[in-house]
Amino acid sequence: MPEPVVPVVPVVPAQPAGPDAPERPGPVAETGESVRAGALWGSAMWRVAGTVATQTALISAVLYYFGTIRLRATFDYFGVDASALGFSVADYLIHSVNAAFQPLIAVGLAALPALTLHRRIVVPVLRGTATPRRTRWIRRGARVCRTAGMAGCALSAAGLLDRGRIGQPLGIALPLILAGSVGLLAYGHALHGRPAQPEEAAIPARLRSLTLAVLAVTALLWATGLYAQRIGRDYARYLAANLDGRPRVVLYAAERLAIAGDGIESQDLGPLAGRYRIRYWNLRLLAQRDDVLLLLPASWRPGAGPVYVVPAADTRLDLTLPPRPAR
Repeated sequence: MPEPVVPVVPVVPAQPAGPDAPERPGPVAETGESVRAGALWGSAMWRVAGTVATQTALISAVLYYFGTIRLRATFDYFGVDASALGFSVADYLIHSVNAAFQPLIAVGLAALPALTLHRRIVVPVLRGTATPRRTRWIRRGARVCRTAGMAGCALSAAGLLDRGRIGQPLGIALPLILAGSVGLLAYGHALHGRPAQPEEAAIPARLRSLTLAVLAVTALLWATGLYAQRIGRDYARYLAANLDGRPRVVLYAAERLAIAGDGIESQDLGPLAGRYRIRYWNLRLLAQRDDVLLLLPASWRPGAGPVYVVPAADTRLDLTLPPRPAR
């Protein structure tokens, strides 16, 4: 009986493990780590983009609010409702520049030296590396800050309750006092340096911090809104006092308009003049929108003359800039 045939398996010699050994492809785990790293990077980028978009939307809303206040204050001085003029969002944002940026620059210039003093003088006390004498002075300063903050908050509350005798005379100083008082209270509590507390006891402290932050932001928005209103009113007074610097208008209309008095002159040019046969002059241009003209008599004074709201359709304007003094 023939013997069974046993298959012969060739034996491949093992490759040396020295430095001359050929490189083998990395394990699959490295590819998985790369995928996870890419996913984390993409998630971080989306978070950053979301944060930037949220902050941009918030800043735009605040600037829109300030621009609305400023334009309303300007046109209210002339007896015109700014919302009826059809200003766009871009118009409100542009007119908020002087109302918002100047206070922000002032706050930034005041914050820079304050942060420097805090880092060089207060931070060593909070870390326990300052001298005992400086530590005592900082603790006393914390008590002074809290006392002054409580007094300022009391004055602000009195101004809110009695707007006629306290709030109105203070004006824009009232929200500034409130913001400064809240800041002093928060800073005084931060300098007090209480020991660590359990989670249950720390909840009221967090609520206090949140309340102080909301009060500070509200007071700053309130103060900036009053400042925007003042800027708009001052600009309206400037326009009224310098009407000679506004463009001079000669208005041509197809039909007679309800524009008369206050030194305004008109003339019917006759049928040979064509479509625009009625001419008006001694007018000044206050503002111009797409379909509306705001015109003032050359002799306009606050409370002594009307503001003419003229539709731009079926009219023609000749604008002349006043001569500028030679330099």
